[in-house]
Amino acid sequence: MLALAATDAVGLVLFGTLYAAAGAGLIPSTPFRLCLVLLFGLVTALWVRAEARHRALGALARIGRAALGLVVVVLAAPVVVLMPIFWLDAQLPEEAGLRPVVGGIMTVVLVALALVALVNALGGLVAGVRALARAGRGAPGW
Repeated sequence: MLALAATDAVGLVLFGTLYAAAGAGLIPSTPFRLCLVLLFGLVTALWVRAEARHRALGALARIGRAALGLVVVVLAAPVVVLMPIFWLDAQLPEEAGLRPVVGGIMTVVLVALALVALVNALGGLVAGVRALARAGRGAPGW
């Protein structure tokens, strides 16, 4: 479970960084899309590889581990990223200019979490197809 949660956390950081850089205008539209597709594929491959380490477990246990890893990241990301921003926003005067940035940070976190959830869905699909293919060849399935 920790390996999948760590993979989801890495994906969250990478997707968030990419979206933040694109939102700041540092990456043009076409390279951003290319990087997003490439990054999505790489994070999905990492997720599938981390999940495959537990091939000996049953299907329900593997699904539970993947779901628990995703839930940990979905619950921890707002706590780690957004709570300090809200606290800082409450401490600084409005002239500091943090308030308009908070919405953008929340958007980046939400988009990154959605992409990590998609990585988990696609990774689960790939793992399921691989298990079915292995079972079709007579090899141990799940």
